[in-house]
Formats: sequence, structure tokens, C-alpha cells
Amino acid sequence: MMSAPSLLDPSEVFPQGISTCLTGTRKKNAIPVVGWIGGNVLKRFKLTIDYPDHAMYWLQQASPDSRDLNQVGLTRRFEHSENFVAAVAKKRGWPTVEGVLPGDRLIRVDDLETRNATWGEIYDRMHGKPGETRTLLLERDGNRLNVTAKVTAF
Repeated sequence: MMSAPSLLDPSEVFPQGISTCLTGTRKKNAIPVVGWIGGNVLKRFKLTIDYPDHAMYWLQQASPDSRDLNQVGLTRRFEHSENFVAAVAKKRGWPTVEGVLPGDRLIRVDDLETRNATWGEIYDRMHGKPGETRTLLLERDGNRLNVTAKVTAF
């Protein structure tokens, strides 16, 4: 029987340096976390879970994309059919997007109206090359504001 990589050491599963990204947030959690696995990682693998044998098998299907995390530094939350800013990412201790606050309603990214857009469409629109800009239309306290946000390499 094929042995499964241990999830106690993410570098066994993600040998190309992704494990650092996955384990960097473990100190911020109320309970111990081995690491986070995002969609950008999962889409590259075929994952088989063998519940009876308590094993997971990861078969790499595509090469890593070093540009996966180049995006406007906002996290979103979806609530009542609307997109809101959940947080503004920081890099080296500084916010990566100025003029945006958690709780702002995200109405548009460039020409994409977010209300009827899929999560993937919004995600794609927020990505690009570092230094490119995206125009965000936000609503805060009933007032609309335009913010120019740079794509950042994370």
C-alpha cells in the first residue's frame, strides 16, 4: 500500500516553498493549526481521502503558479447577496490598499458589477501583475467612493 505524506509537516506535501505560506498564520489562531490550504493550492492537485486508513493522497496535476497571490489586498465576505470588505491585507506592517475599511460594500471592480458576479469572476478581476491598478467602487455609510488599488505581490 502507498504511504501518505504526513500532514504534520506540510513541506512533505508542498515541497516548493508553499508550506511557509500555509504555516505562517498558525500563531493567530485560538487552536493549533498545521496550515491553511487555499483554492490556489487545491486546484493543482487531485486529492484522494482514504477515510478507513486515515490517509490522504495528493497527486500533483499542474505546476505551481508563482503569480497566484498577486492581487488587490482585500479579503471579502458575502452577506445578503452583497460583497463587503472583510479586511485589508498588510505587507511589512502597512495596509496594501489605502482608503478602504472593513465593512465597506464592494460594488464594482473596474467594470465588473459585483452583485451578480461569481466569486471566481471577482477573484480573477482582483488579480494581475504587481503595480497594475484596479478601480474599486465602494459604499461606506451611504456614500459612494472610488479607490484606486494596486495589485500587490504576496
